[in-house]
Amino acid sequence: MKRLTLQSVTDGQTVNAIDTNVLVRYITSDDDVQFTKAVELIESGEPKLVNPIVLVELSWVLRSVYGLDREAIAETLRMIGSCGYFLYKRPRPVKTAIECYVEGYDLADALISSLNTDDGAATTYTFDKKAGKLTGYELLQ
Repeated sequence: MKRLTLQSVTDGQTVNAIDTNVLVRYITSDDDVQFTKAVELIESGEPKLVNPIVLVELSWVLRSVYGLDREAIAETLRMIGSCGYFLYKRPRPVKTAIECYVEGYDLADALISSLNTDDGAATTYTFDKKAGKLTGYELLQ
């Protein structure tokens, strides 16, 4: 497993954030005009915040539109947090979720569990049998 060091936002720090579509253009460069604008924004100034919902949307777009496999998507998510252009508010649960995603779990389920655990939840209850296998979940039967 690769060592992953993610940049984080500190409490009280004001940052700018980006939406999924800006990140998609930056990663795929599939629209020349938007790619240029995305590069100018992302590679200038301070790193931009990427929130967990953006990661879920991004993984869906990369899989369904661009046909990337799970490992390629996970590598992209790792790169986002470690390249210096982006920040995560809470990198530890994001890192945990990415690793669960690589193991075959749904990224949204993994983020829910890891973010809830990071927030102090002892258990997250679910009816989802696959999610119920993740640490932090308890399957309701």
